[in-house]
Amino acid sequence: MKFSIHTGNHFSNPGIADTVRFLKFALQDCGQDARINTGIDPARINLVMEHFVDDASVQRIRAGFDAGARFILIGTEPIINGVFNGGIDAHHAHYSNSDYWRKRYDAFVSMIPFADAIWVLAEGMVADYQALAPNRPVLFLPHGHVQRFEFYRHVPEQDKDIDFYFSGSLTEHRKAVLQALSARYQVIFDHQHTPDYLRFDHLSRSRVCLSLRLSQANVIPSVSRMHFHLQHGNYLLHERYPNRCALDPYVLHIPVEELIESAEAALALPARRETAAGITQRFRAEMPMSRLLPPILDASLARAASRVVSLNLCMP
Repeated sequence: MKFSIHTGNHFSNPGIADTVRFLKFALQDCGQDARINTGIDPARINLVMEHFVDDASVQRIRAGFDAGARFILIGTEPIINGVFNGGIDAHHAHYSNSDYWRKRYDAFVSMIPFADAIWVLAEGMVADYQALAPNRPVLFLPHGHVQRFEFYRHVPEQDKDIDFYFSGSLTEHRKAVLQALSARYQVIFDHQHTPDYLRFDHLSRSRVCLSLRLSQANVIPSVSRMHFHLQHGNYLLHERYPNRCALDPYVLHIPVEELIESAEAALALPARRETAAGITQRFRAEMPMSRLLPPILDASLARAASRVVSLNLCMP
């Protein structure tokens, strides 16, 4: 099959790079033809990550559908209180913007009739998305191991000069953790617009990487962040979330009240690199996307195939 990963509705923002690469390499690991495009390709199945915040992006999907394009939508945000991210952080400018999240949610709902299937990135999101699309397959897309995903090599442990690394939206909760560590240690924070050449260099020099919750209301972990660190053999401390996910067996879960103490203890471990490398090897062996993705593709495309047959039977 031929696939196109559409980035135009994200304005090709570098913040989605890791997920886009994961999708491309996962498809290629399964022998599929996968490309990345800013536009809609009518000759391919278009994978579109949810992010409809302007009329042009919506119209692009509709025009592509009329031209014969097929779509799989990817739900990236949790549905809370009938909207994306409802009440997840009242103090953050982005996550507290209720008008923005309502518009984004409503636009996504309007796109559902054009989709053959919907994929979500957390098992806990399936039921809410299925309620929105009862006549479409809604499938959990696990973040398993893919080939060719590694973009940097670690410098020797004795040459690492960054104690703690974190990247993501800087909410009040995350800021408090990073500030507490910064008082005594070298801490690097990268935002979503940090270029890869700088981000990858920071990561190669980091002793301990952090995975922190947006806020105490955030119950679904960022599987994309967890996956990236697993693929690269980073030593990761992961703040414990209420909800479970498929990557839980491969990360160290730390309660919020023990974060600082555990982070400091991690710096003293003599075999961090060996521990992280061993976890990555187990992840590679147990969760290859070459095994996990084919059933998802079959279930996603079965409805599309039946729709094509039905249309052909209706033709004179």
